[in-house]
Amino acid sequence: MSDGIPFAGEPADSHEAIMRATFRALREYGYAGLSIQRIADEADLSKSTFYHHFDGKEDLLLSFQEFILTEFNRIFQVESTGDPEQDIQTFVSLVLDDFPDCVETPEKNAVLGSYIEMRAQAVQNPEFREKFTETDELFTRQLVHIIEDGIEQGVFADVNPETVSRFMITILDGVILQSATRNDNPVADIRDTIDEYIEETLLLDT
Repeated sequence: MSDGIPFAGEPADSHEAIMRATFRALREYGYAGLSIQRIADEADLSKSTFYHHFDGKEDLLLSFQEFILTEFNRIFQVESTGDPEQDIQTFVSLVLDDFPDCVETPEKNAVLGSYIEMRAQAVQNPEFREKFTETDELFTRQLVHIIEDGIEQGVFADVNPETVSRFMITILDGVILQSATRNDNPVADIRDTIDEYIEETLLLDT
C-alpha cells in the first residue's frame, strides 16, 4: 500500500477502486478541489465507468461516507479482542485516525480536513445531514455495545451506556475538528484526558 490508503489488499471491483481513488483525491486536493475527472484519473478508470456507479459528485460522496464507515467497522472487528477495556481504547484510536499496525497511516491532517469539509456540507444539504446523523448514531451504538459488555462482564461501572457514549462521541468529534483546523496538534493531550475519563468513569477498581 505505497499510496498510504488504510485499506488492505486490492479493490474487489470498480466501485471499491473508485472509493479508494476518492480517498486519495480528497487527501491530495481537498473537498473544494475534488472532481470526477481527478477521481477517474486516480482510479485509472473512464468517466463512463464512474457514471455507471454514481449520478454525480454528491452521490459519490454519500456513498464514500458509507464505504468509510464499513471500513471502520471492518478494521474494528479485526482489532476487537472481546475485552471491553481494550475495545474502547481501540475504538477511540480508530476514530482519531490512529490506525493499527496492519495498515499504513495516511496524511492525517489532509484526511481529517477532508472529513470536516464534507461534514460542513450538512449545514445546507439535508442528504449530508441525514448521512452524518446516521453515522453518529452508528458510532454511538457501537460504543453502547462495548460499554454494555463491560458492565455485564464486571469490568465497567454501572453507568448509563447511552449517556456516556453520546458524551464520548461529542468529545471525539471536537478533537477531529480541532486537529483539522489548528496549527498545533491537540490530540495527544486530549487523548490523555479521554483515557483519564475512561479510567475514572468506566473502569471498576480492581
